[in-house]
Amino acid sequence: MESLVGIARYTFKEHLRDRIFMTVLLFGFILLGGALVISTLAAESRLRMMIDLGLAAVEFLSLIAVVFVTVNLILGEIESRTITLLLSHPVKRWHYVTGRFLGTLVAIGLGMAVMAILHIGILFLYGWHWELFYGTALLCAAAKVMTTGAMALVFSLFSTSAPASMTFTLFAWVMGHFTAEMKFLGEKSAHPLTKALIGIFYYAVPNFSYFNYRDFADAAKVPPPSWFVWLFLYAFGYTAVCMLLSHALFEKREF
Repeated sequence: MESLVGIARYTFKEHLRDRIFMTVLLFGFILLGGALVISTLAAESRLRMMIDLGLAAVEFLSLIAVVFVTVNLILGEIESRTITLLLSHPVKRWHYVTGRFLGTLVAIGLGMAVMAILHIGILFLYGWHWELFYGTALLCAAAKVMTTGAMALVFSLFSTSAPASMTFTLFAWVMGHFTAEMKFLGEKSAHPLTKALIGIFYYAVPNFSYFNYRDFADAAKVPPPSWFVWLFLYAFGYTAVCMLLSHALFEKREF
């Protein structure tokens, strides 16, 4: 396990030095500032608009970062052939894959935390008082980022091209927001093959409707505790399956 922790630490430090990651983080600051400006257009609901736009910005930028970073996480080292040198050491392949992914999640999580702190600071300046809703929505966004990153890792090891992996990931991400519509089409379809294909997509892509806690902004619609339990079980379960697939794909690679 020492090698796994070492790889995760190395990956974390690598991302902190990555100019692209820092650029996305800086863009997050700019977008949060833009949310502040836009929110002045709705004086009566300014705080609610600032909260919604800020949380959406944190989630969106973190998703962009995790897809871009994770897709290039191992593919970049394969293309540069540095992975051969790394694997020449007594490191298990699953330690390498898991360590790289965990290091990436910690780096992205730190970026989310920094953007959230900036956002909260702005909200406090405008008279906002802390609400549990904000922290819960942020945790749900982090779960969505983790799930998307795990999915991107599978596609990066399945494909040999970074653009193709990003395309597959973004396609699955979009489909994951329309799972209810896919289920409806599958139930209404009369063609067995079409119904089977829709069923495969329905169960293969993550159901991101589970992660949209911002839909419960009204306190009267707050879900029960069991909702949160199933949410995180689903997120960690889907991530675990993706990691198992990633390990299997990486084990078959020859370097």
